[in-house]
Amino acid sequence: MIQLIIVAATRFYREGLALALQGVEDIEVVSVLAQPGELEADVHACGRAVVLLDIADLPDGPSTVFSLRSSNPGLRIIALGVPVREPEIIAYAENGVAGYLTRDHSIGELVRVITCAAHGELHCSPRVAGALSQRVAELSAELRPSPHVALLSHRETEIVVLLERGLSNQEISQQLCIALATVKNHVHSILEKLGLRGRAAAAAWARRQHLGNVTVMQSTPRALPPTPTNGYGTLESPTSHTGPNHPR
Repeated sequence: MIQLIIVAATRFYREGLALALQGVEDIEVVSVLAQPGELEADVHACGRAVVLLDIADLPDGPSTVFSLRSSNPGLRIIALGVPVREPEIIAYAENGVAGYLTRDHSIGELVRVITCAAHGELHCSPRVAGALSQRVAELSAELRPSPHVALLSHRETEIVVLLERGLSNQEISQQLCIALATVKNHVHSILEKLGLRGRAAAAAWARRQHLGNVTVMQSTPRALPPTPTNGYGTLESPTSHTGPNHPR
């Protein structure tokens, strides 16, 4: 049995949906709510329920979907009333909807979308499927590292990450415990290898490559070994020892 929660600001709309779905086999309307904020208690009570979310009165539908799924990752949300425009449908898909319906869909199509969402399937037109496939390819290309990444040494990669974090040459020098001149040489090498002009361009490049997750180890100056003493708090020297053959 599919447990269904209906969320719509307009009372006769949510009650009308509940009545239309009341006699549908394998679907049980367990709750009818006016606002997304009222979902929390119902979701915990119903587990992995399917939610019909009317987006008509929401200031930012995709953000609402993202927020609800952030607090309830297993939540399956169907957006109702999505405009018949591919960019908006894709925006909802990117934020995690399990299905969508435009104003032109019928009750029969609504039932099919609910059933598909409950089984982890997305019911959509071939045209929208093609648009979603194209968007996945675009995102994959954006996340794919540039071949220039392989040109940078490990130290250069650390430095370009610190540039992206907004550190100055002096701050990079202090964090990595290397000379300021060495940092400048590395920055010059980075710009030359990547064919970029300026620190800002290098920082923007690092951001596009998602290098912010690279771990930058903070170096510490190497400690010198302790200087030996003669036990009296003074420095020990080869001529300070006394022995049986050494006159006092």
